[in-house]
Amino acid sequence: MFKKGNKIYSIFKMKCPKCHETDLFINKNPFKLDGFFGMPKQCSVCHQKFELEPGFYYGSMYVSYGVTIAYLVSVFVAMTVLYPTFSLELYLGVGISTMILLTPYFFKICRAIWINFFVGFDPPKRG
Repeated sequence: MFKKGNKIYSIFKMKCPKCHETDLFINKNPFKLDGFFGMPKQCSVCHQKFELEPGFYYGSMYVSYGVTIAYLVSVFVAMTVLYPTFSLELYLGVGISTMILLTPYFFKICRAIWINFFVGFDPPKRG
């Protein structure tokens, strides 16, 4: 679906932003809590550091805010199209409950988006 060399590939596959080979997270499953926050210190292929500076991923909270707003707006638009007479309570119930379920996934995706802002694709030379 996505090709290596594209930032979208690195973000949605949660791969190293520089070489697109190593996983950004030790445990890629966002719904398995064992080792949820665990990230390797660096890529095993290109040796790109995954924490560029102390507290680097605090900035991903801003990305998370934008992703959350975009998600809730898309839920609102979908409900408007599919169920035009919905109530505010129904929207809040659907929006909040699905956000709670998707929070672990959004957490990891937002970290992947954040590091991709700062590190470009530059695969290691083979041979």
